[in-house]
Amino acid sequence: MSIKVADLAYCRLQVPDLDKAEQFLTDFGLIRTSTEAHRRFFRPTDPTPYCYIVEEGPAHFLGFAFHARSRADLDLLAKTHGKQVEEMNAPGGGWRVRLQEPNGYDVDVVFGIQAAAPIEVKRQAMNTAAAPLQRAGELYRLKRGEVTPVKRLAHVVLGTPRVRETTAWFHSTLGTISSDEVVAGPEKSPVGSFIRIDSGEDYVDHHTIFIIRNARSGLHHLSFESQDFDAVLADHYRLKNLGRYEHIWGIGRHLLGSQIFDYWTDPFGYPHEHWADSDRVNSTARTNIWDAREGMVTQWGDEAPERFRNGVRP
Repeated sequence: MSIKVADLAYCRLQVPDLDKAEQFLTDFGLIRTSTEAHRRFFRPTDPTPYCYIVEEGPAHFLGFAFHARSRADLDLLAKTHGKQVEEMNAPGGGWRVRLQEPNGYDVDVVFGIQAAAPIEVKRQAMNTAAAPLQRAGELYRLKRGEVTPVKRLAHVVLGTPRVRETTAWFHSTLGTISSDEVVAGPEKSPVGSFIRIDSGEDYVDHHTIFIIRNARSGLHHLSFESQDFDAVLADHYRLKNLGRYEHIWGIGRHLLGSQIFDYWTDPFGYPHEHWADSDRVNSTARTNIWDAREGMVTQWGDEAPERFRNGVRP
C-alpha cells in the first residue's frame, strides 16, 4: 500500500566547507537557524524551522524529504517497507522513515516537525495593464542590495539513467502523479517526468520533483520560490554584483511549469534556482505527453546551455 505525501520538507547536501555553504545560502536568500559541530540548518520565510541541511564531508547530494499527512501514514510506510520510525534529532523534532529511491539517494518521509513562526516579508502590489491601480498613489521602492528571503523549497530535480524506474518508484511509494512526460524518438523513450503531489481537488505546484534522463545519477538542481517576479530580477543583479558565484542560466520562462527562472551554482557546483509564478494544477489535470523537441524549451529567454542540461552531480 502507498501513501500520499503532502509536500517537500527539506533537502540534504554534504559539503567540504560549511562556511562557504552558509555564505552562499544566505546570499541566495535562506536564513541560518541552527548550527551544530558538523551540520547547519537553514529556513525560508514559510513556517518551518528548516528546509535545507548541510553536513560536513566530501561534496555529495544526500537526499530530500516529504511531509506525511499523518502519523498513521508514517507507520504504514514503515511497515510496508520494513523500516523503523525514527525520532528526529533536528530543530522542531518529529519522526521520520528513511527510504532510498532507485538511484540510492535518501528519501525521508517525516511527520510531527513543530512549525516555526512565518517570517513576514512585505511586498508592494504591482500595477499591470489590466489592473493599473493596484498601488494607486503609492510609489514603488526597493531597498537596493538587500537579500530577498526565499519563500520555500519548491522542487528537486534528479538526473538518472533510469527515468521510468525512478518515476514509478515515486508514484507507487509516495502517491505522486506525473503532470507531464517528455519522450524522444520513434521508440518514445522517456526523457523526463514532471511529478506533482496528489492533493485531490486542492491545487498544487505543477511539479515537486522532476526526473530527467542523464548518463549518471545525481542532483540536477534545487529550486526555491521567490517572493515575486521582482525578487527574481532584483536578486539576479544583486548576486551578479557580488561577483562570488557563477550564473548558469536565466532569466527566462519555462514552458512546462511556466516558472520565471534564474539559476546560480553554489561553490561546490550544484545549481540553485530562484523562480516566481508557477502553474498550479489539481487531480483533474491529465498527464500530458511531450516530444523532447517541444517540451524541453522556454517560452522566452535563451536556450539552456549544455553545462546546465547535463550538469548532474552525485
